[in-house]
Amino acid sequence: MTMNLIIRIDREDERSLQVQIYEAVRDQILQGTLAAGKRLPSTRSMSDQLGIARNTVTLAYERLAAEDYITSRAKAGIFVNDRLPDATVLLRNGHSSVQPSRKRLRLGKNPSFSGRAPRLWHERRSRPQFDFFVGRPRPDSFPTSFWQRTIARHLAYAHGIQTEYSDPRGLAALREAIAAHLGETRGMEASADQIMVTSGIQGALNLLARIFITDRTKASVAVENPCYQGAAFLFGSYGASIRPIDVDEQGIVVSQLESFMGNLVYVTPSHQFPTGCTLSLDRRLHLLDWAYQTGSYVIEDDYDSDFRYDGPPLTALAGLDRRGHVIYLGTFSKSIGAGLRVGYAVMPRHLLDQARLVKTLTDHGAPWLEQAVIADFLKEGAFLRHLRRIRRSYMGARDQVIRSIEEHFPGGVLMGRECGMHMMWTLPPDLPAANDMQRIALNCGVGLYPFAGAATQEYGNPGRFRERSLVLGYTGLSEEAIREAFTRVATVVGQRC
Repeated sequence: MTMNLIIRIDREDERSLQVQIYEAVRDQILQGTLAAGKRLPSTRSMSDQLGIARNTVTLAYERLAAEDYITSRAKAGIFVNDRLPDATVLLRNGHSSVQPSRKRLRLGKNPSFSGRAPRLWHERRSRPQFDFFVGRPRPDSFPTSFWQRTIARHLAYAHGIQTEYSDPRGLAALREAIAAHLGETRGMEASADQIMVTSGIQGALNLLARIFITDRTKASVAVENPCYQGAAFLFGSYGASIRPIDVDEQGIVVSQLESFMGNLVYVTPSHQFPTGCTLSLDRRLHLLDWAYQTGSYVIEDDYDSDFRYDGPPLTALAGLDRRGHVIYLGTFSKSIGAGLRVGYAVMPRHLLDQARLVKTLTDHGAPWLEQAVIADFLKEGAFLRHLRRIRRSYMGARDQVIRSIEEHFPGGVLMGRECGMHMMWTLPPDLPAANDMQRIALNCGVGLYPFAGAATQEYGNPGRFRERSLVLGYTGLSEEAIREAFTRVATVVGQRC
């Protein structure tokens, strides 16, 4: 039977009607009011009930379906997804009989430094003509005119702010703009006082390592396997032992955390690095349930979630968290440019005092001028317009990579097509191994990168992906350049064969 839905919309609300409907249905599903298998009103019935356009309801339902909350059955209607784990939903909303353990976080003296570092910086003159290195926006996409105009305005009306120390958490205007942006695009209820402006994602990871990893904790950190080198290497440099957790097509295998004795796990749920898979809703809820029962914390690195090409944007893991166990990390390195070195962390309220103390000790705040410009970029709507423009460009580059590989090298597997700035290419059996492909490509001016050269770490010997996979960062190249690059590589490989 169709479940009667009581949804109230507020036309004075800053949220769009589509977002209000989406959040109202999602919350009723997560609270158990809408149980698995229940039939929802049709889009026409809902639009008549609310007195709004049917297309608005359709868009809200499409977003719910994309996140696996609801499903459509041919000639039957729209239903709450049967796969939604009701027990996990109840646990997530505070109905568990198991009380989370409380662990004290203590600041202490750092261990002696040792470690490895990922290499993200390359000399310009040493780069190949067609470079598929990860995480690089198109150079001509930078909003130069806006930057020049806004810098001049802020310098003209600075009134001495550039000569003073500022809040170590970051410029208030930027933190407010980030909070508003996350609410609109990532489904998060974060306030400006929870946000710490950092030097990119790496700065945020250093902040968290200082809080969670000390001499006395003998910490263990769980990471995805494979994962981003910069996170694994950094945690290891602070003395933490690293526990790799496998990744499959649904993201991190949460069940492997059951025997993990640490209290910190690092994940990239929106677009896993490097495989490109997206963490399923079941796994998201399971991960939150694990964090609540064990008193653990989840670091959500949402580094390139602005670029989703197929389907509506996904709610961040932090948007599902209601108990303060997810620490959300974001950056402008991928959407504007890594040279700005501006990222941010959204901290649970009970960690704010420690985070502010550590932030003050490490850098006492980010440069004022860049923060002020980015704040205006967000508040004036220019950032969303910028994202729409480059998203189209990046989608064209992605499509060209897919076409070129299917034309020249059929038989392999491309993962991570739906979103982000890279894909992982598992080579077909008739091609050389990843390291050999790198050498062949470099001889014809093309930069292809196996795991070790693409800021990727895989644990286990032999690894599942390491020997036969390349990580293709395509957003720094035009469609024409991508076509030419793969044509060159195909020609050389064909001659060798």
